[in-house]
Amino acid sequence: MNTKILALGLLSLALGSSGCRNTGKHTSSQLQSIGLVVPKAARITIDRLPEILKNVQAGRTQLDFTGICGNGTDCIYFMQENGKFYIDFEAMSKEQLPYLDSLKQFAKEHGYPIVGTTYNNTPVDYDHLQYAPVLSLKVNTDIDSIVKVGKQIECTIFRNNDRTVYEIVP
Repeated sequence: MNTKILALGLLSLALGSSGCRNTGKHTSSQLQSIGLVVPKAARITIDRLPEILKNVQAGRTQLDFTGICGNGTDCIYFMQENGKFYIDFEAMSKEQLPYLDSLKQFAKEHGYPIVGTTYNNTPVDYDHLQYAPVLSLKVNTDIDSIVKVGKQIECTIFRNNDRTVYEIVP
């Protein structure tokens, strides 16, 4: 679990300047022009998520979790523990904070236990909390079911649809 927290912390730090929220001041081409290699994240629609999660489950990825992010505020992470998946959402920006309540309500309506936690990451643009809050929906289910839950969250809470293109993170 400590490795997972460290990995998510590093991921959040990296995303704070690029990636999901794309709040960095430099474009990929600007960074490449000064010699920094900036890998492009894979992009998928929600129908391709099961194959990504199968790779995670089979250990063919660096980490035992992955996430999707379409517009910078809708980043959800598919976490794996003992072969089962659950979903985490970290509110790194003040724009994401209201979604914590929406996700709590969603979890309550669907009977999913929730756990509030943190990865000890410093929020990007608010300071009333020392660390960015994380809401963990303990769905603990198989790939097909977690994809359905993720799709429900993306559609009902974040107003995305089947055509939304997501970056895979990390």
